[in-house]
Amino acid sequence: MRGALVTIIVGSLGMIGVGCSPPPNCTGTGTVTHLNLRYAHSPGTAANMQSLDLYLPVRPASCAPAPLVAYVHGGGFVHGDKGNQITNKVNLFNREGWGFASLNYRLVDDPGSGPTNGMYPAAEQDIGAAIGYLAGHAAQYGIDPHRLMLLGHSAGAFLVALESTDGSFVEGAGLHLDDIVCAAPLDTTYDIAAQIARGGTEEAMFRNAFGNDPAVWDRASPPHNVASGKGIPSFHIVTRGAAPRVAQSQSFGGTLRDAGVPADVQVVRGLSHGAVNDAVGKAGDTVVTPPLMRFFRECTT
Repeated sequence: MRGALVTIIVGSLGMIGVGCSPPPNCTGTGTVTHLNLRYAHSPGTAANMQSLDLYLPVRPASCAPAPLVAYVHGGGFVHGDKGNQITNKVNLFNREGWGFASLNYRLVDDPGSGPTNGMYPAAEQDIGAAIGYLAGHAAQYGIDPHRLMLLGHSAGAFLVALESTDGSFVEGAGLHLDDIVCAAPLDTTYDIAAQIARGGTEEAMFRNAFGNDPAVWDRASPPHNVASGKGIPSFHIVTRGAAPRVAQSQSFGGTLRDAGVPADVQVVRGLSHGAVNDAVGKAGDTVVTPPLMRFFRECTT
């Protein structure tokens, strides 16, 4: 994990040495907002599909560049928007002194997605391009391109897991996989073939987004992309619901650990699928936010 080593020279009386200033308080005291930053221009694609919103903390100018949380919304690969359910997340991460970006991407069956119709690998390429845009403009926005954290919910969590294990999408945008220091997928599944085998709405959703070729299902499933030595970031996996769903998350966590990647799996009880996402940064939340913030802090120090 990356971090800056700070040495404080202390005098004989325990006072900070002459000529040294105490480190600045780099928590955030406000937010500077940059909306609708277009990160890619795929043919026939609406601007909104390939844009992001960036929220930067107000901090002293002497602070080091800020870590950044990039958030990928859910919606079954067919709907959702970067503006949904982010107010508490912006407040949470900006107060911490971190940047926060919410990403849009091409959606399946949306006319704005152009000739790809949003099917694999369109969304994955978009997220890689968005992360590349943020890293490429790091100096402009005062963010650290080597301390990038990914957060996603539902279909967005699946995409976060795939971006963080495949590596080709961020590398195609000019980054190294280890520029992503940690990934936190919230309440999703990870094995496309297993979900298709379940039938019903799960099968329809994954066939709609990934087609009918089992070779593609294999290539696009995060567990099948895990290997040691790739620079895969640490994972904090949050899951809930029926036993097969929980088991898939636990299996993915085990696959990561077997490859030498730090990974923990948190099983939450009593929350709905949507409530897991709503809990991030929500006042009074004691279930999702505290372990997520501990994880992100460890990743960035």
